[in-house]
Amino acid sequence: ANMSSDIQIGQLPLTWIRKILTLFERFDRDKDGVNKREDLLLYADKVIREGTLTDEASCGIYKFFQNYFDVEAAQDIHNKTSVAEKLISVWKYKDVSEIVEWWLKMFLTIFEACNLDSTGLMPFDSFMVFWNSIDADKRFARMQFDFLDTDGDGFISKEEFSNGFVHYMSNTDENTLNRFVGPLINY
Repeated sequence: ANMSSDIQIGQLPLTWIRKILTLFERFDRDKDGVNKREDLLLYADKVIREGTLTDEASCGIYKFFQNYFDVEAAQDIHNKTSVAEKLISVWKYKDVSEIVEWWLKMFLTIFEACNLDSTGLMPFDSFMVFWNSIDADKRFARMQFDFLDTDGDGFISKEEFSNGFVHYMSNTDENTLNRFVGPLINY
C-alpha cells in the first residue's frame, strides 16, 4: 500500500509528518527550505567540529554524505518541488528495505563519527556531539538519550541508535516519545 501512487498528504498521520518535517529542518543547514548535497556537507562540517574528528574520520563522513544524493531514492525525495510531494515520497520509501538500509548506514556513520571513544557504545557526552550537531534543544537531550538506551545501561549501542532511527521513521503513533532529531516542529 505504501508504494501506491494515489496517496494524498491528508492521509498521512500528523505526528509522522511532524517528525519528517523536523528531520528535513535539522538537515537544511542553510535554512533555505531545500535539502541539498551542500546541506549534508555543511552538516558533516558541524559533526566534525562538534566531535573534533580526526582526518580519517572526517574523510569518511564527507565521502558518505557526498554519495548520499547518488542514491535513487534520495534524488526522488529531494527533487520533488513541494513539501507535500517530498513527504509522500518518504512515506513510500519508509518501508522499503533497501532504502531503510541506506538510511541506517547514514545514521550509523553519524553514530561512529560522534562516538569519540570508538567502543561501539555511546555515552551521554558522545550523544551530545550528535545532539549538538543537529542543533536540537539541549533541554530534551537526556530524555531522548534515555529513550534510545533501551537496556538502561547508560550507553547507546549501535543497535539501539539504529533501532531508534527506524522507529522514528516508521512509527505513526501520535503518542510516541521518540524525538530522534529533537522536539517536533509545529505543523
